[in-house]
Amino acid sequence: MANELTLAWQLLSSLQGVAIIAAEANGNVSYANPYAREIFNLNLNQVAAGAGKLPKPVHQRIVAELKKSSTDFILQYAAGDALRTLKVFTSNQANDKHAAGYVLHMHDITDRVATESQLRHTEKLLRNLIDASPDVIFFKDEKNRWLEANSSSLELFQLNQQDFRHKTDMELASQTDPAFKDAFRQSKTSDDRAWHLRRAIRNEESVSLPHGGEKVLDVIKVPLFNDDGSRHGLVTLGRDITERKLAESHLRDRSAILDALISCDWLLHSADSWHNVAATVLQQLCLALRFTRATIIKNSTPINTELGKNQKTAHAKILYKWAVPGFNSTDDALEAIDFNDVRLKRWKDALQLGDPVFGDIRDLPTAERKILKQHDTQSIAIVPLFSDKVWWGNIIIERCHDLIKTTPQELGSLMAIGRSLSVAIQRESSDKQLHQAKIAFDNATEGMVIIDENARIIAINKGYTEITGYTESEVLGSIPKKLQPDEHEVWNALLNDGRWCGEVTNHRKNGEIFHKWLTISVVENQDGKTFNYVCVFSDITEIKRSQNRLNELVNHDPLTGLPNRRLLNELLEHSIKRAERDNHKIALLFIDLDRFKTVNDSLGHQVGDKLLLEASRRISLSMRDSDVVARLGGDEFVVMMDMINNSSDAAIVAKKIIHALQIEFTIDGKEIFISASIGISIFPKDCSDVESLIKAADIAMYQVKNKGKNNHCFYSDDLSKNAVERFTMESQLRRALERNQFAVYYQPQVSLISDEIIGAEALIRWNHPELGLVSPAKFIPLAEETGLIVQIGEWVLREAALQAVRWVKDGHAIQWISINVSGVQIMRSNFADTVYGVLMETDCNPSMLELEITESTVMQNTEFVIDTFNRIKQLGLRLAIDDFGTGYSSLSHLKRLPLDKIKIDQSFVRDLPGDMDDAAIANAINAMAKSLGFSVIAEGVETFAQADFLRLMGCEEAQGYLYSKPVKTNDFSILLASRKLQGKENAN
Repeated sequence: MANELTLAWQLLSSLQGVAIIAAEANGNVSYANPYAREIFNLNLNQVAAGAGKLPKPVHQRIVAELKKSSTDFILQYAAGDALRTLKVFTSNQANDKHAAGYVLHMHDITDRVATESQLRHTEKLLRNLIDASPDVIFFKDEKNRWLEANSSSLELFQLNQQDFRHKTDMELASQTDPAFKDAFRQSKTSDDRAWHLRRAIRNEESVSLPHGGEKVLDVIKVPLFNDDGSRHGLVTLGRDITERKLAESHLRDRSAILDALISCDWLLHSADSWHNVAATVLQQLCLALRFTRATIIKNSTPINTELGKNQKTAHAKILYKWAVPGFNSTDDALEAIDFNDVRLKRWKDALQLGDPVFGDIRDLPTAERKILKQHDTQSIAIVPLFSDKVWWGNIIIERCHDLIKTTPQELGSLMAIGRSLSVAIQRESSDKQLHQAKIAFDNATEGMVIIDENARIIAINKGYTEITGYTESEVLGSIPKKLQPDEHEVWNALLNDGRWCGEVTNHRKNGEIFHKWLTISVVENQDGKTFNYVCVFSDITEIKRSQNRLNELVNHDPLTGLPNRRLLNELLEHSIKRAERDNHKIALLFIDLDRFKTVNDSLGHQVGDKLLLEASRRISLSMRDSDVVARLGGDEFVVMMDMINNSSDAAIVAKKIIHALQIEFTIDGKEIFISASIGISIFPKDCSDVESLIKAADIAMYQVKNKGKNNHCFYSDDLSKNAVERFTMESQLRRALERNQFAVYYQPQVSLISDEIIGAEALIRWNHPELGLVSPAKFIPLAEETGLIVQIGEWVLREAALQAVRWVKDGHAIQWISINVSGVQIMRSNFADTVYGVLMETDCNPSMLELEITESTVMQNTEFVIDTFNRIKQLGLRLAIDDFGTGYSSLSHLKRLPLDKIKIDQSFVRDLPGDMDDAAIANAINAMAKSLGFSVIAEGVETFAQADFLRLMGCEEAQGYLYSKPVKTNDFSILLASRKLQGKENAN
């Protein structure tokens, strides 16, 4: 037993890391093994005496734990600079619970606690590092359920800390954004592969993002196994390599673009013609830059034609194109792009400056976006092409399947290709121009000479030899005459202007003199230094001969040989200067042939020319030898009488000319009668310059015309005023129709039997806002003279037809409306066609219209009038001769005319029944008309006596102030409503 006790004490004494202490209730230590004494610094003797003392804090802590009846607890206390940790187990010294002492078994766990603390710190540090890592890191258990994931993982898949743990990939796929579904499915597949291979695997996985785009991860998966080979867990590490992949893609793209650039540039520079490789260049361009289609389009000059609204105008021409299969576009779509369209102003301005136009459909303004939509284009790049610094055309390259932005590298590549293509186009154009220039040089009919900087000939063309007779070998090295050092004028012009031209006389090889027009031009190099001169000359010998002949003809009328207006002006100007110096007079006679236009129109221009020639001869014979006769043109002649004493001298010559021209002309077997109207002006009384003198004589001549022609008249200031008034009236007359200043009045035509209104005569009135109601006697002759009567007459015809339709529709029993037709209308227009057009336009019954033409018109142009009347008669209209008895009607002509009525002129009615001559004429006209089958109407009836006489004579129709003056449409409608007119004496 003693041995065992000794052994036990030895064991307790040898314990390391375990302190054994026995203490009394008062804290006195009665036993402490060596380790306890060491760590608590206990004195062996004191312990042996039962008076050992634990450190106060230790004692207090032990007492506190014992009071809590703790059987074990952790005790920490400071041991110098270190902290010691003990695991304490307590027990009483005796089994009796009333014993006062206690025994402490304390295990020193300081090192273990320090180690565990260090492990916890390390674990926390690792967690923070993993969480802060930009890489995706997460851990799964043996069933592929997520256990831990760092922030990058949660952020990528939009997970929160609470929802992801203990869930599989497919469970997460169902609760996250649908965009991640493929990524989770891909992750599950790679997990299964790692477990199957039982080793770490590495692959790239793509993660589609909800907002568009994707991330590419370089993923490493490490499966972990327990010692027994069962699954423990799976570690996943994913590094974002999106930027790297994009950089690699860009690098590949740039490499492809560079290859395409080199290839295209080589093709364009090595090909005989850029046309041969254009399609291949477009194909390589599209494939390298991932475009859908490309087109080379050449600008074209707009065509000045009006097209329908639905037609497209080609503003350009497609030369070459290439497209990915299925994305071909119509040629019309691109050719119809109008860069002059205001919507494309930005494009045009940029392209003309050599800048590209590019963008996708989302970035462009609305107007430009609409144009892209019309061509199924998602994004576009337009690169301008230039030739000779002129905007030649464009490369249009499009993307149609997706929206990929054009990068600066791609745009730069397109511009590089555009420059290469422009160079190729320019080179081919220059080669072509050079070839054409050589052909032109060799085959030009003009003489061409190339001269070096020393003014010596180095080349000539065939034209030079053909003109001069000299061959190239005979002139090479020589200095042309005009480039000799003493030709100062030529050299000054070349130095200052770079060009000289002029007429030169020279000798051919055979000694013949010839005239040439020579141009010498300076040719400079890029530095502005002269290195060549080019001489071009044409043989103008024949031109000079022609000019000399032309100078002889230019001052004379080619038909009559008389001086023309140009020569007359010169002669008259000289005469005026001489008259001013010598103080004498000049008379100017302005001659206009009456009825010449009628002869010319009816008998033809050949007869007219012969008539003019003979008239000029008679005028010349009527003058003094010192006088000058000139032809101004047409049927106008001017006689200049120089150095006259009295104005009466001019009148004498004018009478001689009038008499000479009144004598019948026999032209081609036909007897022709004309007369002359002559106006006379006197220098210096009337005017003091050439133009005014001729104008004054012209005004005087028109006065003769207005007073019946076939006479002469001297100019006066009153005539000038009348001419101004006439000009003013003509100007206002031209605007009267468009300003609605004309009105149609109607005068009833009455049955002498029933006194009922049976018809009406339409009479035009001009209601001028300033002049008031202008008499037809004033403006109708002017309208006929100016030709305005054609439009005015057509307007009256249309208004009368429309009114006839209205009156018939209103139920009025009017039988016709009579409209006066001027001879000018018949002679100067397709009058029958005009009538037909009015009938179609107004839907008027042709029998409601009666056309009146004067007797003189019929007699002057009988055949033409008969033909026109026959066509009008076929349309169903009524025809009448107006003012019958005042002309020289031929019964044979009247018989041929398809007439319905003859109107007795008012001059034969005015003095009825008292004037026996008028009575006899009226009876004769009535009898003749009845015998020819024509009805008769008398105009100008103003008294009952006249009406009774006409009725007894057998005339059945009349019109005049006895019944009514011409009235407005509304007033005439009232007359129609009353049907009968009893008549009023002197109803004016």
